[in-house]
Amino acid sequence: MTLVRLIALAALLLAAPHVSAAEPFDDYREVYRDLVQQHSDAIVTVKFVMSVTNSGNEQRIEDRTQAVMVSADGLLVVPERAVSVDFSKLGAATPGQASPVAKSSDFRVRLADTEDWLPADLVTRDGELGLAWLRLRNPVGKLGFVDLSQGIKAEPGMVFFSLLRTSDEWGGVPVFRPGLVLGETRSPTYRLMVDGVPGIAFSHDGKPMGYVDIDLGALARQGGTGLGLDLADMALRMTPIDKVAAATAQAAKLPVAGAGD
Repeated sequence: MTLVRLIALAALLLAAPHVSAAEPFDDYREVYRDLVQQHSDAIVTVKFVMSVTNSGNEQRIEDRTQAVMVSADGLLVVPERAVSVDFSKLGAATPGQASPVAKSSDFRVRLADTEDWLPADLVTRDGELGLAWLRLRNPVGKLGFVDLSQGIKAEPGMVFFSLLRTSDEWGGVPVFRPGLVLGETRSPTYRLMVDGVPGIAFSHDGKPMGYVDIDLGALARQGGTGLGLDLADMALRMTPIDKVAAATAQAAKLPVAGAGD
């Protein structure tokens, strides 16, 4: 699968309408208010500079992602793809040439209701879970965070809600999206298949349920080039909250690392 096709598939997946989870509900106002009150301070924006090296040429790109604060001392969870990407694992290799490699640095975090971008450093990343952890370099004041140890188990058929923060163009305000757990798989490891958007997933009463993200590797391995339109695999993955919490507890004990380490 070419890199262009992989990106197109990911964009299609994110752009798909999320209507299934909304059907059982007539009114989300109370859910929205509760989620914002409980967790909006913990949902922050991270900017970074990604260096993409291809055949000896380097291109530097400024990008951004969503992050969730998971400790009072400034530990954050971000998707691993925002830290490092090995395109050879995504089927983007060209015969006879080294595959592109992307590594990020210069992480900056803007907390809720502030204009300042605070420096952060990479702590570690977990390729199997698709997660990475950053730490604020000089945390100031009381930080809102999500206590991952207070999560609940997600199961197929459950509705969840993702809390996000908009760009400056929309005022950096919190928004939320409903999602639905579609199924579960144990190939190659246990994970949930969901319809939703990347980020931390909450129950209607604000309990963390897992971390949702695109599985770029799985997308790259999908064959589907014809008109059969078999969309059963077109789902995001949710890492159960107990795995996210356990990995975060280990990350909290580590010193910061170098970019892309």
